[in-house]
Amino acid sequence: GMELPSLSQLLAAVTGANLKTAVLAFAVAYVIAAVFVFRSSWPLGWMGGGAGRSSAWSKQKAKDTKSEEESEVFPEPMAKRDLTVPELKLHDGSNSLLPVLLAAKGVIYDVTMGRDFYGKGGPYNGFAGIDCSRALAKVSLDAKDLNDDVTDLYAAERDVLNDWVRKFEDKYPVVGVLRGGA
Repeated sequence: GMELPSLSQLLAAVTGANLKTAVLAFAVAYVIAAVFVFRSSWPLGWMGGGAGRSSAWSKQKAKDTKSEEESEVFPEPMAKRDLTVPELKLHDGSNSLLPVLLAAKGVIYDVTMGRDFYGKGGPYNGFAGIDCSRALAKVSLDAKDLNDDVTDLYAAERDVLNDWVRKFEDKYPVVGVLRGGA
């Protein structure tokens, strides 16, 4: 079977219903991905010399041969600047022409390259367009946790939040800081 992303190791540190939800989200995402890859790659061989193959097929073929970053069209990286809460909200993945952003501990990251997770329809789309510090700390997608309130976190939850922040710093460009508090 397919391995879950390393995120699951982080999730494994947190027990309870949230873990089940997250694992389920991953499982569903994988099934969809597997079906999509399977369905979209078999006609390539089957159609042979490309007689009347639509551009969608050639695009899929390009995606199979090239690395994903190259063949997928991503919006321009976000220019570095500080954003207000309403400005950040515009970058929640609903508009595919805009970069997908999220904030953790008041710092805004451009997570467009991870939009399969954070973009529209992704398992973590709830994190996009907001400061999701609390949700990250609790590894929760509950609406009540999708905010930046970290006043009552346990030490372990703060550690989890800091792990996320390190992951974002390693993987995604920093855009700026979130202005005007919550």
